[in-house]
Amino acid sequence: MKKKDLASIIFVLILGGLLAYLWLTPSGHPTAPAVSFKDLQNKEFSLQDLHDKPVVINFWATECPGCVNEIPLLVNMYKQHSQDKLLIIGVAMGYDPESQVREMVKQKKMNYPIVLDSNDSLVKAFNIKVTPTTLFISKEGKIMQRKLGEMSHDEFATAVAALIH
Repeated sequence: MKKKDLASIIFVLILGGLLAYLWLTPSGHPTAPAVSFKDLQNKEFSLQDLHDKPVVINFWATECPGCVNEIPLLVNMYKQHSQDKLLIIGVAMGYDPESQVREMVKQKKMNYPIVLDSNDSLVKAFNIKVTPTTLFISKEGKIMQRKLGEMSHDEFATAVAALIH
């Protein structure tokens, strides 16, 4: 066999292997961790319970200006998309006193479930480093987008539209 023919065969095999790898590997969206929540009304639920709904999880803190700026956007989006089965969950950081979180919820008329992550289990499960951090999770439980920092209305609307359609 000629060297040229052997090189062509090796090239075809490598190319075929690469294409098979790309075809068979799962998409780049990681599965959200199996976590449970307990909101300020003591209602318990898990992320697995919500697999038929798109979910937005917003990690926030009462003393974070960007977090506080996002609250009206989250309130409006929850009103606008609750009929689409969109669920928004606000996760208050564990270092925020519960009384301060409850006061913020009341002042800002936060209409979506708020969870106090007092033992930082959710922060650890989702590897949260800064606030605000927002996760967009598909009905199938895949993390479709992770946004660090304050979001604009357009960014949020685009991410939500991708989740509910």
